[in-house]
Amino acid sequence: MYISANAFLFCLGLAVLLGWFFAWVYNYRRLHKTPKDMPHRLTETIGVPIIYTTDAQQDGTAVKRSEQERVCSETDSAIKDSILEKLLALFRSRLEKENDKILSICYWVFSGEGFALRICNSPYRVSENLFVPQDDRCFSKKEFNCCGEEIPIDVFQSENQIVNSMAGALVSGSGKKRGYITIDSTDERVFSDKIYLELRELASLAEKMLRTLDMNFKLNKENTLFNGILKDILDLFRSASKGNLIANLSKILQDNFRFDRLMIITPDEKERDLWHISEVVGEQKEVFKGISFNVHVKCLLYELFARKVSSVKELKISTDPYICRFYESEPKNLELRSLFAVAPQVQNNSYPLVIVLESKNDSVVSLTDEIMLSCIVSCAALKLSDIQNKDESRLKDESDWAGIDSNGLGSLLSYYETEVDDLKNNDDSLGILFFKCIPIKKENKVADFKKIPEVFKSLKKAWNGRHLAMIGNDEIVLSIRGDFKEDIFKIMAMQMITSAESMLSEHSLFVKSYTIWLDNEKLEEMMKKTKQPSRYLFTVTVTKKFREMLGDV
Repeated sequence: MYISANAFLFCLGLAVLLGWFFAWVYNYRRLHKTPKDMPHRLTETIGVPIIYTTDAQQDGTAVKRSEQERVCSETDSAIKDSILEKLLALFRSRLEKENDKILSICYWVFSGEGFALRICNSPYRVSENLFVPQDDRCFSKKEFNCCGEEIPIDVFQSENQIVNSMAGALVSGSGKKRGYITIDSTDERVFSDKIYLELRELASLAEKMLRTLDMNFKLNKENTLFNGILKDILDLFRSASKGNLIANLSKILQDNFRFDRLMIITPDEKERDLWHISEVVGEQKEVFKGISFNVHVKCLLYELFARKVSSVKELKISTDPYICRFYESEPKNLELRSLFAVAPQVQNNSYPLVIVLESKNDSVVSLTDEIMLSCIVSCAALKLSDIQNKDESRLKDESDWAGIDSNGLGSLLSYYETEVDDLKNNDDSLGILFFKCIPIKKENKVADFKKIPEVFKSLKKAWNGRHLAMIGNDEIVLSIRGDFKEDIFKIMAMQMITSAESMLSEHSLFVKSYTIWLDNEKLEEMMKKTKQPSRYLFTVTVTKKFREMLGDV
């Protein structure tokens, strides 16, 4: 069968035309049919939360910081929505003065991949068929051309009006897409070149406003974070002991920083050349906590522990070969890829303290984190130095008081009531010396009084004293007991008084003294004379003689 060329071309053209027609019908039905899934209503999409700024979070860390950032982000989103809504309302009011056929003005936020409806200024509820759910995003059936400044055109139907035209402008700047502003109308010729220009100017204004708000949001987030850290540091300075401070420091770091492993390292208390891991949180905490080690010269943090640098920041740490952090035989962890360690400034002579944060991510801390960690470690080291100085002072005070048998009037009276009663039943004698130390120079009173315990402890040791007691800082009672007569005791007492006066005069202290010698016969004689029982004799003597010495000052 022979077919002419013209007939063949006609049949071919007809086939192509029919194919194009059926393809158009098929695609039209597919695009405009009712979606199988329940579509979003406009009123539902308005309430969909879109996060403008989000930060990655690791489980179990930075709980307090995450809450602060959440509050800041919600506040920022509310401010942006409020300003954008006002801008859309003002623009709508401007358009309606010339044309009352505007249906809605919408702002679609860019969520990273596409645009989702954020704000809609419209008196109408648009038909459900307008919004089709696609990967949790809401689009017009004809998606926006978001790659340039082209004006998308679409036709769709609301419950009350028919939209014949739609115009849009991309909100973008500095290479960053932020959103899309769209206008729709029942009049297909309503959008003139002038309106297109004004719409683009509105988009430009919105971008500048959002950029400014982003800067304010960043500053507000940092200020909130710094204020929270300052409050935590105040609590840190209230720590009463090293263990209490380490616990408080660990809590501050866990509340405010994201990490996969945290270590707080201090000098070992027993071995001077060793470091001790006081606290571990996160990865391998069971195998590291409580370990004391000597830093190996080839380890990652050698220069930090040698106090040659004050911080070490390592990103993308090699795992082949594995680089040890602290000591050569430490347990390995191939998942931790970044590290930040900080110690007090090298010039700072405070307590040596090291904070180490490690992460499975390529970067463990931000620049802001580095600043905060440097402040925290310096404050913690300063407080630890203060605690260490107080501990050393307390140990010195305890050493100074060692050898003093009692302190205070109550324990003194109780002891000597027993001593005096005991004289009735034996042939011993008891010699008691009372001393009142008076500063010659009032301005050095406190410093001078610190020498008193040393002087009288040496006297007690030299004369084999039985009991040494202090009442306050300047009243001392020293006793000796044995088989000696009163005249012997007076010679001994004179020598002790002379020694005390000589030693204390070097520290600008003047000494007043009084002595008592007792045995069972002397005791009975005094009881008959004063008509007081033996247990009250010493009490009366102490009160009377110290008052007399004070009155002579």
